[in-house]
Amino acid sequence: MAGLVTAAGATLLGMNLLPLGVPGQWVWRLREASLIPGRGSLAAFCAALLAALIILDRLRGEQPPTKQLCAWLLVVVIVLGTVMALGVALDDPSYWLRAPSAIISDISMGYYQQAIQLRDVRSYLAGHEARAADRRMGDRIRTHPPGPVLFCHALRLCFLTYPSWPAALERSLQRRLGPTAESIHQTANNCSSVPLSPLDALIALLVALILTTIWVLIALPVFGIGAVIFNRRVGLILALLAVSLPSLLHFTPSIDGFGAVLAASFVYLWLLALKGARWWAYVLASAATAIMLMWSFGFLALGLLALVVAIPMWRQASQHNQFWPHGRGLVVCIAAFTFAYLAVYLWSGYNVLLALPASLAAHRQILASWGRSYWIWLPMNLYDFLLFMGPALVVVAGVAIYQGLAGRRWPLLARGFVWGLLITLALLVISGSTRGEVGRIWVFLMLLAALPAADKLAELRGGKLFWTGAGLVALQIAFAITLAAKLEPILPY
Repeated sequence: MAGLVTAAGATLLGMNLLPLGVPGQWVWRLREASLIPGRGSLAAFCAALLAALIILDRLRGEQPPTKQLCAWLLVVVIVLGTVMALGVALDDPSYWLRAPSAIISDISMGYYQQAIQLRDVRSYLAGHEARAADRRMGDRIRTHPPGPVLFCHALRLCFLTYPSWPAALERSLQRRLGPTAESIHQTANNCSSVPLSPLDALIALLVALILTTIWVLIALPVFGIGAVIFNRRVGLILALLAVSLPSLLHFTPSIDGFGAVLAASFVYLWLLALKGARWWAYVLASAATAIMLMWSFGFLALGLLALVVAIPMWRQASQHNQFWPHGRGLVVCIAAFTFAYLAVYLWSGYNVLLALPASLAAHRQILASWGRSYWIWLPMNLYDFLLFMGPALVVVAGVAIYQGLAGRRWPLLARGFVWGLLITLALLVISGSTRGEVGRIWVFLMLLAALPAADKLAELRGGKLFWTGAGLVALQIAFAITLAAKLEPILPY
């Protein structure tokens, strides 16, 4: 079933018959590229299969994986996931010119351009509300918190301090990678509203390469999510499924991949706190919340998921007169979050209570100016989410969710998690706060939606697990390669 759905989707996509947005409002851009995979895509496919075969071979038997084995297998996932990410991205011959321009351009991102102009971090943080209200600023700068700009600023300072890295990249470009440093500088400079030095163009390319690959670290927190809710076997399979998500592989360079790492880290720490009633886990979850809300205000949606999964756990603890550890953890959690943002406010003047409504107001103004229909995007957003999650994974996850909730075989934490995910996704769709591009923006929810599929696969043993799991990964990476051939990635215009 999963194979048939994937084959149908890939065929329709290859024939340009698959709906990819709403004409006249917003659509994913198609490109005319050969469906025959290049060397990079073939390398990505082989890396995905190799990762699947190594991990699933170790999980064939009844013996649960040890902590040491899990550590080694996660290294395998991260290394081969990096090969997958670079393979799909670098198969696009325009990547070397497109990627740094996308990092710089106000239309696509604009974060690095802000980093070039940043002279004082404290002043930049204090000026967030003014930037959000300034319609001359890029949309991303107005609607996002300062985190992505500070990320680019930190990397820029690092590479300016150690210029041997940009120099090494320039030598590699001259020897075998294709475009020259001069052509990269010229193309990127055309997308910038401020003068751009040749060194900054090279640094922007390095930042783009980092954003293209850093998301593979998602394997670590999603492993933790699977292990906390179910067991380490599920965690390893979930890590494998996460790095083969079509959305993560296709939309590069982007801040959404690393944002998903931050979001998944929060979810893992929150689940850890709920399961063990550990006060330090509540504190770490609080810290993760503070960090991820510096990256994107959209992660506030995870607050609903966190609440839905927490209520039955707290109720159960209360029934057994064991709520006090949770209550103590919550108090410490709220205090730590408040202290973190209070310290930032006292140091810089950045007030999250003012920054959040300012960015949300800018988002509403931008959304109204686009004129996209609420009722049309109501089903299209859900369709877009499922498409870029991967048809094969959607089928397996859908079956697993139905069986898990209807059969009452899942533990309380798993049931609360899945219900929280479904409610959060439903309310995001109904709210209409995003109309288009959710196949890229909501990737942090796709990772969580893969958990039931991982649990379903973990029930299998022997050759059935080996071939079913490898087949699912192969279908996912094949669909990702098809997307990369037919759809434009992140563009600077």
